[in-house]
Amino acid sequence: MPPADGLPHTKGYVLNSTVTNTKDIGYLAVTPDPNSLSDYDNGTEIWPPTPTSSTLNWTVNKTVPNLVQAASGPSGIIDFWKQSDGNIDLIVDIFGVYQDN
Repeated sequence: MPPADGLPHTKGYVLNSTVTNTKDIGYLAVTPDPNSLSDYDNGTEIWPPTPTSSTLNWTVNKTVPNLVQAASGPSGIIDFWKQSDGNIDLIVDIFGVYQDN
């Protein structure tokens, strides 16, 4: 079981993000989350800053995959930001984890 504050030794992830069943154009960003699991449990989380770059972009009715190396926040948490007016399905495969000792 992970520590109460998440995975503080996790510094990043190698993953594949795939969007499918896209109903409108848009983009996805994967970013570090500044909060811990305790922040979410206690209702003391802060809203992370909106990303200024994308991890992948899509158009209507497309399936788009992309390999992502994402840095995590101080507790090992990452956020997935969908910027689109349409619905999508998001599939995430984790291939590896960057950790410190």
